[in-house]
Amino acid sequence: MINENDIRNWVEEHLENQGGFLVDVSVSDGADIRVLVDAPDGMPISRCVEISRLIEGRLDRDVQDFALQVSTPGLDQPLKLRPQYDKNVGRGVKVQLHDGHSVEGTLTTVGDDGIVVEHKEKRRIEGRKAKEWVTDRHELAWDSIATTKVKISFKQ
Repeated sequence: MINENDIRNWVEEHLENQGGFLVDVSVSDGADIRVLVDAPDGMPISRCVEISRLIEGRLDRDVQDFALQVSTPGLDQPLKLRPQYDKNVGRGVKVQLHDGHSVEGTLTTVGDDGIVVEHKEKRRIEGRKAKEWVTDRHELAWDSIATTKVKISFKQ
């Protein structure tokens, strides 16, 4: 049987020396292995191939056949680890909170206690005729966050 912890240890050791971080490892009952890796400056496909070869070199297909996929998390995947948050500072995010509320805006700060998301919109301010830009700052504790997804935007 393929041991998920062994794979996790091999990949973490490799990434510690080469730079990057392990996001997730899963091994299904059918021996489908999925490894998600990332790095602060991005993870090129050549590095994913390197990690795939590392894992294949340590497993024996004569003992157990397996399918292996090494990739980066897709844009549709929620952020799971602090380094992913650090990597996405300055990007638009949608944060779903445990209480059912959600916050959308720009991820501006990542700290030990949580994150800060700022949302900017034009609002009418009492006593003024024209709408003005107002920035709302949301300080969110780690334990209040259910999921965070990066919002895809196409700017010209």
